[in-house]
Amino acid sequence: MMNALEPFVPAQVAGLPRPSLTFASAEFRAAGIGNCIGVSTRGSIGGVEQHAVRVQAVARFSLWGFAAFDVDQVVNALTTSIFAKRSDLQAQGFLKLSFDETTHMEQTRDSTAWRRFADYDTLYEFPYEDVGDAPSLILPIAAQETTTGDSLTITGNLGRWDDKAAPTLPIRGQQTITELAALSFFANPADPPTGSVTITRTFDGAPAPANAGTLPAFLSQITSSAAPARNVFVSFASVSSLLAQFTPDTTPFSMGDWDQDGIPDSYVPTHLVFPAPLALRSVTDRLELSYSQPKFDRTGVVYLRALRRGG
Repeated sequence: MMNALEPFVPAQVAGLPRPSLTFASAEFRAAGIGNCIGVSTRGSIGGVEQHAVRVQAVARFSLWGFAAFDVDQVVNALTTSIFAKRSDLQAQGFLKLSFDETTHMEQTRDSTAWRRFADYDTLYEFPYEDVGDAPSLILPIAAQETTTGDSLTITGNLGRWDDKAAPTLPIRGQQTITELAALSFFANPADPPTGSVTITRTFDGAPAPANAGTLPAFLSQITSSAAPARNVFVSFASVSSLLAQFTPDTTPFSMGDWDQDGIPDSYVPTHLVFPAPLALRSVTDRLELSYSQPKFDRTGVVYLRALRRGG
């Protein structure tokens, strides 16, 4: 806030004290319930609450001149320059900016120096993102099949890979998939995990799937309207190679501290839109994303989600 107004402080004139900027008063104001001002999306996986801190303050400029008339001219010039940049200041967070008043002119002990204070009433908003101290996006649900006694973990169409575990993400029918989305964080982006990744379109009881060779060929085959392939796969040399096929969504956002370096981790949102919807018509049909190792061999986290038609 101070940095945004500092450039408007007039330059010092030889023989006069230096003009200055201070805050004559300041107090916090509510920016909504819990200081929440909205929710912004971060790619196709989730949203982040937008919060803000508002400060109502009186910015006071101390201005100088050799005569009373000179100081009046300095006040007028200052007000003109501030209002000329009103749009820029609004973009920096000033919700309100108005000329309040000036104090009475005063002559200092030096008979050649006159001073006047110019006050500007401001309301400034500082926005920030809040994920509620959430360390991750997934809260797995533990379940047990009553007939067989088998245990399983339910995460829906959202999966997580990291350096603790990288389980296969199976997406089963009946549903129609339109795209894949990812959120990725690597402690050292220059040295990401090295294991390969495979995307497979298959069904229960199927033989070994055929290799589509490339991602465009794979997507074309599984979404073909005439005769969609039901048992093919495509592989990538690494997680980074897979994510390189995705399109960036929005700016990164911070969540958790997986690498425990005391700094919130920055996640990059990306997505991959299918050329046509993928129809998984039966509960036996599935789309699988699998990592070649039990876990990442580097510190990092990747969330993967399959988006269904209709949300």
